[in-house]
Amino acid sequence: MNILKMHDFNKLISLQKISSVYLLAGEESYFINMCLNKIEKFTATDDLNRDVFYASESSADDILNALQTLPFLSEIRVVIVKGVNKMKAIDAERLTDYLSNTIETSCLILLYFDNYKKETVAKRREFINKCIASKNCVSVNCRKQYENEVKEFIKNEFAQKGKEVSYDVISRIIEENGNDLLNISNEIEKLSLFAGKNKKDITQEDLEKISGYTKETGIYALSSEIEARDLKKTMFVLEKLLNEREEPVIILSAISSVVRKMLNAKSMIEEQGLSTAEIASALRIHDFYAETFFTNLKKYSTDTLKESLKTILKTDTAIKTGSNDAASALEKTILSICK
Repeated sequence: MNILKMHDFNKLISLQKISSVYLLAGEESYFINMCLNKIEKFTATDDLNRDVFYASESSADDILNALQTLPFLSEIRVVIVKGVNKMKAIDAERLTDYLSNTIETSCLILLYFDNYKKETVAKRREFINKCIASKNCVSVNCRKQYENEVKEFIKNEFAQKGKEVSYDVISRIIEENGNDLLNISNEIEKLSLFAGKNKKDITQEDLEKISGYTKETGIYALSSEIEARDLKKTMFVLEKLLNEREEPVIILSAISSVVRKMLNAKSMIEEQGLSTAEIASALRIHDFYAETFFTNLKKYSTDTLKESLKTILKTDTAIKTGSNDAASALEKTILSICK
């Protein structure tokens, strides 16, 4: 089987027929995670039947053992391997045999966060090529988008939210965000929220107003998803930041900042009896976002936020002493906060 384009994958997954193996490969992590979410949605697996491995830390034996484990009260077990582009050559060689001897009750999902065509490690390149050629594997090319494709993406995303947008606004969004679909997606979400339900057209004026409040960045997106307690989206943003080589201590600082802000807000409500307007003013939360912030705040208890700060402190020590892998430590921290 040849490697699929995104629209071909969308057609295939709509048939709700699950493949034994998936290879999601390319530099556009937004599409990789979108594909992953769609596969997981159709497999409908719970945490008991879902294993996640980091290729740089896990061996082929770990992955194969998980694949050979029967699902519990479910038809299928999902095994996700992240960062296949960092997999050891010996493990890539071991997993190659699995492609022709897949297990019916397991679904292996391989995430390769790079341009697979530029793979330089021979065994890893051989493994990727065999995945693409295998009849048991669905491979998807999640490449970066060209400018004309990004324009179409923006137009379609707004349309799905019931909004219309001019060419000038689309060009301005691309000018500020490049072809970074995560940032663009967040900008679209923010503009749609700002415009409200009754306003159909997104204008240059809307864009200029919203740009004056916040400059969307990966760190800002991370904070927003933590506030919303959306585990999948938060993990997605974290993965993107790490792939872009953002410093782990900066990421952890952002996590700490948003948790402290929510804890301060809880304290102002429960101990000081302040109104939402008073709290928004004290914490410098802009009017257009205040309603969303206080809605999200209800998703957390004070005790949960206090425990989250303790976890953050332990993670800070682990990262600074090197006792744990930074990526793994950050993922576990977010899991403990957003679960």
